Amino acid sequence: MLDGLNPQQREVARSRQHCLAVACPGAGKTKTIATKAAALLQEPRSLVGAVTFSKDAAVELRERILKLAGAAAKTRLIAGTFHSLGFRQIGRQGGKRQDIASDGDRTGLLMRALAETGLNWKVEEAVPVIEQLKTGVTHAIEGSPEAILYEAYQEALARNGKIDFQDMLRLSIAGMESGEIEPYAFTHLLVDEFQDTDPLQYRWVELHAAAGACVTVVGDDDQSIYGFRAAMGFRGMEGFASKFEAQRVVLGSNYRCRAEILAVADRLIQHNTDRIPKVLHAEKGAGGIVLARRFNDEYEDAAAAVEAFQPRLRSGQSCAILSRTNRVLDAIEAVCRSYGVKYYRASGRSVLDQPEGALMCNLLQIVQRVKLNGLDAVLGYAGMSTRDLTALHNAMGATLAQKQKKDLVALGLTEDTATAYRGFMKRLAEWQALCERQFYSLALAGVREWMMTYVRKEAAERAIVATYDVISRLNGSFSERIEFLKRTNNEPAPDALVLTTMHSSKGLEWDHVWITRAEENVVPDQKSPESEERRLFYVAMTRARETLTISSVRKNPPTRFIHESQVPEA
Repeated sequence: MLDGLNPQQREVARSRQHCLAVACPGAGKTKTIATKAAALLQEPRSLVGAVTFSKDAAVELRERILKLAGAAAKTRLIAGTFHSLGFRQIGRQGGKRQDIASDGDRTGLLMRALAETGLNWKVEEAVPVIEQLKTGVTHAIEGSPEAILYEAYQEALARNGKIDFQDMLRLSIAGMESGEIEPYAFTHLLVDEFQDTDPLQYRWVELHAAAGACVTVVGDDDQSIYGFRAAMGFRGMEGFASKFEAQRVVLGSNYRCRAEILAVADRLIQHNTDRIPKVLHAEKGAGGIVLARRFNDEYEDAAAAVEAFQPRLRSGQSCAILSRTNRVLDAIEAVCRSYGVKYYRASGRSVLDQPEGALMCNLLQIVQRVKLNGLDAVLGYAGMSTRDLTALHNAMGATLAQKQKKDLVALGLTEDTATAYRGFMKRLAEWQALCERQFYSLALAGVREWMMTYVRKEAAERAIVATYDVISRLNGSFSERIEFLKRTNNEPAPDALVLTTMHSSKGLEWDHVWITRAEENVVPDQKSPESEERRLFYVAMTRARETLTISSVRKNPPTRFIHESQVPEA
């Protein structure tokens, strides 16, 4: 069973003491955990626990273990997430099944708690406060607003017979500490992605180690990118190794990246000081390409990425464009749409699905006269009330037209509303005249300018700009361009270009990766510690198997991470 492992992986699998396995990117850590679990299950008296951070990962790990160990080992394997295993523990206490609050429940109960306490907070401000208190990241001073809110929220949960997500683990730990709940009788406990554990999860592992479980944790402090979720990273891994005198094994063999890619990533991460030293080795050898490129603007950058990846996607290779934030992906998506490239936006909501994008398309069809009605939504966007729209339709029927100001006032509209209506209808007539003469770009620019006049939210502004950018890059009439936009090409597929964020890329890999907008005002993000931002960039770089391109636009200086990693410029 251990023959498929390299010497370091085999050392982890054979260890029968507490073990810290430090796994570099692409080191085959899941294979190592699954093999170790399967080997342990060959021992008749063993009871093995396997913990992951997501339900999908837990299911995959369980299946891989049982494929190696055989179905007979099923009853002696307990695999799940921290929270699912904690929930199972509290469910055994007194035989009463707990009801978990949904996101909607939690929002409603928090709103009630805020109203009861008189705290002038928004729900979105209260949520992280509650979560940090429950995970042990912070502690509230008695009588403080945080303590008052926490108590009111917990009472609201109790009144409704519910617990929330954090309570699953918090209550199981409290029960184990008081002796009311028994720890699992694991002979061995295996924990994946240990660098992501928060104080609550760390304590759960610690209690099982104290109860007699031999614990193996696998993780990479260099890939700890969830500090904002209280992940303990290097501190947690070092703390575990020291407290339990764990055997340390570094899994430094990378089976994913070409040597050139691994080398630049390694040079970057060595600028962090609080980290476990590692010697990395690219098992695939040389042959990779790493380049830094500069472009005039974000659309030239996006077009270059899409054009570079099109032939590779057609030949069956996998490609991804990674960004620091979701909003950076908007320009990439606009170019994918205008090129007709099949893509999958794995992070964030497509701006083209925003109501403002649909509204612009609706207005353009009216401008082209392929739709004769539908102005209600457009005029409503500009602030016209339902009462005024009803008065207009009662006088004119389904299709609205230009009217004298005195006639509009006679219908019950205020002078200001009548003036605004006449101004819009005049502009609509001008756009329609331009459209009839096939001056589509001028009409489109006019519609964009008008819509931006009434924009109220940043997300709406982004949707308008992105929709305009896509339509302006297409040819033909507005109806032909909109029909092209409606084609389904944003969905998962083997030949789809993946658009995602650096955070969401963790655990994934592609043949070719393009990191876009790698600039000083984008990454590192000033709201996040530089060391964590460096780890995030390291994660993004090590998603690439064969080629890695890092791009920036000329209005901003390239990120310091390009200089630190010594990526050559194209």
